[in-house]
Parts: sequence; structure tokens; C-alpha cells
Amino acid sequence: MSASLIHHAFGRPIFSILRIQPLSRRHISKSKISVRITPSLPLSPILRRPWSHQRFFSSTPLSQGPRSYLSRPPQSNRPRKPQFLAFLDAIPQNQVFYGILAINGLVFAMWYMSTERLKQERNPTSYKWMKDNFTVSWRNISEGRLWTIATSCFSHESISHILFNGFTFFFMARPVLSMIGSRQFIFLYMGGGLAANIASVAWANLVKGRDNGSYGASAAIYSVVSFLACVAPKMTFQLYGIIPVPAWLVVAGIFTYDTYSAINDKRRTTDTAGHVAGLLAGMGYFLGRRFRIF
Repeated sequence: MSASLIHHAFGRPIFSILRIQPLSRRHISKSKISVRITPSLPLSPILRRPWSHQRFFSSTPLSQGPRSYLSRPPQSNRPRKPQFLAFLDAIPQNQVFYGILAINGLVFAMWYMSTERLKQERNPTSYKWMKDNFTVSWRNISEGRLWTIATSCFSHESISHILFNGFTFFFMARPVLSMIGSRQFIFLYMGGGLAANIASVAWANLVKGRDNGSYGASAAIYSVVSFLACVAPKMTFQLYGIIPVPAWLVVAGIFTYDTYSAINDKRRTTDTAGHVAGLLAGMGYFLGRRFRIF
């Protein structure tokens, strides 16, 4: 995977050439998609302006001055209500970015050590503890381990799994984090992961009649990717580094493929229902900010 910084779509360089290894969210899963991203031309005027003059999600004519939907307009003569978890915005964006990667790496190391202990000592205690606390399933939830809805968003057991998701996060998260800030990015990432886990458990138990535990960061990352595609739908994804496809079409294709797979059980080792929920969460977040619902 490689990246070159040649495009200033959001006021600071966007990674304009990305080879994204496939996101994999597991029952256990391994996808095999390679995507390369370059900015599409021509860009919309809003993406060509310097960062200091950009107003995302504007709907009013430029002659009247576009209004930003990323932040609420100041309200004069009214005391400003404190924002929910406002302290999160005080966290530097680099700390959020590398912190998420570090947590994923730490949980992977825990999986690795528990697996090695199981192989070498024939002691399943550590491995069972990881399955009980870092995979999401109806069994874990019904037994009171509600935290697994969140911890599974950082959980990867195999090296290929964490590399696929880690590399994708590394290249896709930065522009979104720069746009919306630390607090909202954490809401987007965790919100996408939580929504996907709840949807995954509901789908597996209520629709398919089975309780497959799942884990992985791909649904949370998909929420970031779909949000970015909503903001810059004409950004070009070069599939396999050759075929140029607009971002909106790539996301639509992933959504269609995973929806089909979830309904027809075509990829049982992949939590396709979680993927779909993650994509929808990112789109929902975009619409929520666009229409100032939150």
C-alpha cells in the first residue's frame, strides 16, 4: 500500500493515491479487494477553495454566503449549551488517530499471546477469556458482558485481519478527522462500530437463527469511508490500481455486495450484516450533520 500527498481537497493534503486492502470483519473473514484512490477531476468549487474559505454541507447560494453544517451557527443573546463530552475536542487529533491504532495493536497482541499459550501449553483459559471479552455475540451480551459491543471494535486475531483494517484506517481516517475534529470523529468511529455490532447480533439471531460471534474494526472504518464518500462523492477510487471508479459508486457497490451476501449467506466467515450497518451509520452521520440533527 502506498500514498502520495498531491491533493488539497480538505485544506490539508489528502492521500490521493491509496491502495486499500480489504476491510474484513470476521466471523472470521478475509476479503480480497485492493483499492487505489485519486481525486477526481473536475472537483467541485467547494473542494477547490482553500481550507479557510471552505464551507462543507452548504445549501444557501454563494451570493448569500454558504452556511456550514459541520458546526452550528453562533447564537447571540443566548448562553451556549455545553456540548456533550466537549472535553474530547481537547484531545489532539494525532493522539486520537494513533490511539485507535495503538488500541487495536494492543488487543491483537493479547489475542496472539492467548493463542500461543493455547498451542504450546494446551491451556485454553486466556483464549476463552479473549472470546468472552473481545467478541460480540448474543451469548456474551445475555451473560452481562455488554462491553463486548465496544471492545470487539478493536479486536483482531490474525495478522492479515489487523493489517487489512489498520492500513485502510491509516489512509482513510486522516481527512475525516481533519474535517470534523476529535470529538465528532470518535462519535463517528465508535457509533459506526456499536451500530454494526448491535445489527450483527440482531441479524444473526433473529433472522438467521444462529449466534455467530464476530469482531473487527471494519464496520467502524466503513462508517468513516462512507462518510467521506458522502462529503466527496466524486473522489476517484482506482480499483486494483487500474479501474477509476467514483467514491460514491465504490461505496454503493460494497453496500450492494454485502447486502446480497448477508441475505443469501454467501460469505459466512464475513460479518456482512455488520459491514452494511457500518456503511449506513456513516451515511446517517453525514445526514445528521447535514440537517443539523445533532
